[in-house]
Amino acid sequence: MSHQSLLGLDLALCVVGAALWLASGIVVARNSASRWGPRLTLGIALLGTLTVVGRILIVIAVREAGWWFIEEKALLALPVAALTALVALVIAVPPLVRRTRRRPVSVPPARVATALLAAGYGSAVGVVTTLITGYPLTLFAALSVLVLLVLLIAITAAVLSDRPPRTIGGLAALAVLALLASAGYGWLGTAAGVTAASASHGHGIAAAPVEPEASVSVADIRTAQTENPVRVTLEAQQQRVQLPSGASLDAWSYGSVPGQPIVVHQGDTVEVELRNRDIEDGVTVHWHGVDVPNGEDGVAGVTQNAVLPGRSFTYSFVAEDTGTYWYHTHQHSAEGVRRGLYGTLVVLPVAAPPQVDLTLPLHTFGETTLLGGSDRRDTVEVAPGQPVRLRLINTDQVPRWFTVTGAPFRVVAVDGRDLSGPTDVADQALRIPAGGRYDVQLTMPASAVAVRTASAPEIRLDLVAPGGRALDDVPSGLPTLDLFTYGTPAATSDMDGPYDVSDTLVLDRAMRFMNGLPGFGYTVNGAVYPLIPATEVSEGDLVHLTVVNRGTDTHPMHPHGHHVLVLSRNGVAPTGSPLWLDTFDVQPGEVWEVALRADNPGIWMDHCHNLDHAAEGMLLHLAYAGVASPFEHGGPAGNQPE
Repeated sequence: MSHQSLLGLDLALCVVGAALWLASGIVVARNSASRWGPRLTLGIALLGTLTVVGRILIVIAVREAGWWFIEEKALLALPVAALTALVALVIAVPPLVRRTRRRPVSVPPARVATALLAAGYGSAVGVVTTLITGYPLTLFAALSVLVLLVLLIAITAAVLSDRPPRTIGGLAALAVLALLASAGYGWLGTAAGVTAASASHGHGIAAAPVEPEASVSVADIRTAQTENPVRVTLEAQQQRVQLPSGASLDAWSYGSVPGQPIVVHQGDTVEVELRNRDIEDGVTVHWHGVDVPNGEDGVAGVTQNAVLPGRSFTYSFVAEDTGTYWYHTHQHSAEGVRRGLYGTLVVLPVAAPPQVDLTLPLHTFGETTLLGGSDRRDTVEVAPGQPVRLRLINTDQVPRWFTVTGAPFRVVAVDGRDLSGPTDVADQALRIPAGGRYDVQLTMPASAVAVRTASAPEIRLDLVAPGGRALDDVPSGLPTLDLFTYGTPAATSDMDGPYDVSDTLVLDRAMRFMNGLPGFGYTVNGAVYPLIPATEVSEGDLVHLTVVNRGTDTHPMHPHGHHVLVLSRNGVAPTGSPLWLDTFDVQPGEVWEVALRADNPGIWMDHCHNLDHAAEGMLLHLAYAGVASPFEHGGPAGNQPE
């Protein structure tokens, strides 16, 4: 059983244990004069004790995965559960045993019931620490839980002992005050923390001029104008889109869905004018996977203001690296991308080899899936022996599986970076993270090739020989190719360390204040944006990041402006090609170690590319020393990057 499954079992045992102990206390409180009450109570208490023992064994088993997964359990939840269970057994078992033998009992039933109920509250602390306190466990959070626990036990004892209403009311008032104080501290911490976090991020909720000590503003880190750039115009608009199947949908687009495909050659200067016709909330263009200068990154509130209706913004960058990329809005991006504000960017080598080159972005509009812009099964004729390059792009919020059947193929590039020594693949699926891209190369056979996605197998692309027919039988349920063992090793010694900066990002989900209101947010090191401190670097630093997923959701982490080299996953290094990624999928329970070279100054977003997760808190910045932003979160432009 994986440690993530064990942690799920621990949470289940917290709930079951709490229910058992509470049930035993209720049995005593309601059946103190019966003979079967003590026997039933002893049995339930025994089961409750076993849940505590089981949780101890789980924490011991999971400790090897890392302290991140067990901290609040080992330091608070388990000690409280074990102590309250032990006290309950010491107080309750002797009188219960005597009752089963019809012997006189001197211990009041109220004391026995209180001890058993207290053990239930102690088990429930495990639920609270998992869903509310989370990682890291702070002293204030621990003290708050303990104070509330003691007050709850005191109230229970007072009620069961028939104490005066004034006493019970006083204790209840103290409990309410403690609860409000805890919540108020959290809320005030959110408000006060914004200022400190803003300084760390180089900008903030309130307008933030460039800091006096900063040598440069992100607005000045732009591409110099050149002669004869490749010029593109994108007009963001609300649009009724007619699909190839004849169906139609309401979308937000850059003029079409997908947006205009941008194809340039390595070394070209690309100049893109973005105009906003009628997207009321504003729009930007972010160049996903392209390590552009920071001022061209297209993030509202960080590198620019959102482009409001009737306004425009011009981006310019040099297409330095060949590969497959895409672009999308980074203003209300969770909604904007979902509704159609995306397109593709391909950078070809100057001397591109002759081949059939197909770019296939996958996008889901509710119940409608588009593959390469089509919502139906399409056919492309390709002569046998022709080289074919398939550029597979996942523009959705979750990982997608693609299959290429009918011919062996090679994965020649991932996230715009060539793989070393790719070998033939057959009968394996490709799992592409949200935002990720795989370039697949094959030679057209005499028969046919089928390209499809598991999320909508009826939407597919058939490559057929002239006069030929498509494949009739396309297998499903194929095993997934593991890139960690694919290809051949290559030198990356300049990334081996020593590291100038090391940071750990623990991803989770917990109750937090967001925009002043409580909600179940996606956290990094226990905080939600904008309270997550930035990873601070200086130009030239070699940076080591450990990314831990404590939660139950997959998090495709995407650092802007940089590609990271994957060092390990769960302590195991890749044995195939080096993996240079701009989006790496940290699945539940996984621990990834990656490295990057801080060679692109700016203030860069680093966030989960499940954009809903980012909108709910999982967003921080990679901030270079000496760089600041004059742009603000919110403000007159209504900047809201996620």
